[in-house]
Amino acid sequence: MQEVIRGILRGAKRGVMTAKKGRNFYKGNRTGSMGSHTKHGNYVVDLNKVRTYVVPDLTGCEIAKHDTNEPYLVAAKREVLWMASSSSLTILTLMLQSSFFFVNVMAVSHLGAKELAAMSLSVTCMGIIALAPAFGLLSAMDTFCSTAFTASRDKTLVGFHYQRGLIAVFSHILLAAPILWNAERILLAIKQDPDIAALSGKYLRIQILGMLPWSVFEATRRYLQAQGIMRASMTIALVVAPIHWFSNYFLVRSLTYGFGFIGAPISNVLSNCLMCTGILVYTCNSRAVDTWGGWKLNAFHNMSQYYRLAIPAVVTVCAEWVGYEILIIGTSYFGANQLAGQAIMMNSVVISFHLCNGLGFGTSPRVGNLIGAARPRQARIAADVSLAATVCIGIACTLFLVFFGDWWTSVYTSDPAIARETAKLMSVACVFTIGDGLNAVIGAILRGLGRQQVSANIYIFGFYVCAIPIAAYLGYGLQMQAVGLWWGLCIGVIISSILQTVYVYRWIDWKDEVRLCLLRLKGSSAGSSTTDMATGSETETTSVLH
Repeated sequence: MQEVIRGILRGAKRGVMTAKKGRNFYKGNRTGSMGSHTKHGNYVVDLNKVRTYVVPDLTGCEIAKHDTNEPYLVAAKREVLWMASSSSLTILTLMLQSSFFFVNVMAVSHLGAKELAAMSLSVTCMGIIALAPAFGLLSAMDTFCSTAFTASRDKTLVGFHYQRGLIAVFSHILLAAPILWNAERILLAIKQDPDIAALSGKYLRIQILGMLPWSVFEATRRYLQAQGIMRASMTIALVVAPIHWFSNYFLVRSLTYGFGFIGAPISNVLSNCLMCTGILVYTCNSRAVDTWGGWKLNAFHNMSQYYRLAIPAVVTVCAEWVGYEILIIGTSYFGANQLAGQAIMMNSVVISFHLCNGLGFGTSPRVGNLIGAARPRQARIAADVSLAATVCIGIACTLFLVFFGDWWTSVYTSDPAIARETAKLMSVACVFTIGDGLNAVIGAILRGLGRQQVSANIYIFGFYVCAIPIAAYLGYGLQMQAVGLWWGLCIGVIISSILQTVYVYRWIDWKDEVRLCLLRLKGSSAGSSTTDMATGSETETTSVLH
């Protein structure tokens, strides 16, 4: 039997609302009238327009002082069941999307070394210039949309923040597109091979066409996941992935209709357009339409509140992305065999990362939903379960590499020299997978809490203060070469995961996060009329939480 949340939104005492040392709950009583405003930072919060979860016989606004009283194991079991039914879908979605890249590599690799090098260089440029910042900008939706769905009386506030995510990522595309369009000139200026630079320039110019539909798909995916609709993106990816596999072969390798090298980016653009169209059609025919209040010019107002969370997330994603690229570049100086071994191990680690990152994509809106619904204890239990699952995934991947490492290497290469170099990196990868997975999920928990700045600070310290200097010393100073570079990066990743875990369990006041959530939500919605409109469906909100 579904649990009815106990004390929520009680009438407050007349006058202003108070908070003790910025950490206590707002005070009030059940029968008193409500103080209408309280100041927070540079904006005034009208608390009459914000609520968490309405109990029909109660009026006014107060953050719940008590969460579910269920035994820990009972609540944890509920989270395990939720994770099995929801996070598994986000994991599958991410794995299917990742297959696009692997299929591209397999198709282009048959065209020649220069074509493969050009595609690798193009993917790196596209990732650092366009995709990584876009991921960061959209991650603020994980905070705003998930909390708005359960914390706002008017569910169209979710659509309002969806619009803001689109505004942020479209603005980024306008800045990134000219850089990518002139990529060939930039690559020639930094002394890249002219043939490779020319191919990369063609690849990136075509890829620009796919940036807009890709961004719409990613934003809409987060919009739906914030409402507990996890199946949409998985369904679309399940349909489009086989189409991409076929179109990639047809456009790249077909002797009759293929375009050769440029067939790969054309295939990507077509797949992005299909995924964008599919998820928009799905959205228009789902219950998500209830959270869409139409396009509003007010979405452009007070965007600084959105960027306050988005920019630190951009720093976090780019710090990690650039760290991996530096590892690849650094390994290239140690010869082809070590570079090939590093590529095999990187691919293995990426698979493990996608499993944990998919879990994180489900955890982030879950934590946000529970915090918005004033259920901090259950939010913490959800975080506990996700972290436990991450450790289990990491251990499983480690055991796989320990017992089946030789077979896994043989899947990629039959060259004994490359196999030896790959084996040297195996022990590092066993440790790396656990720390990398923890970073992905803890980062998702912090996104759900609106603490992107914390992740950014820790990642800058972990990657640029610890990982890169240590990697350079071990790899070049101690002549450990590729193994030293990997151990340096591994140490940085472990330090980052430890610091984030300590922060979550030592300094996060989960009850106070509810208050901060409402203040942040109202501040970001200043100037929007959405908060006064129709009351959302309690049944839908309850279904998300259970």
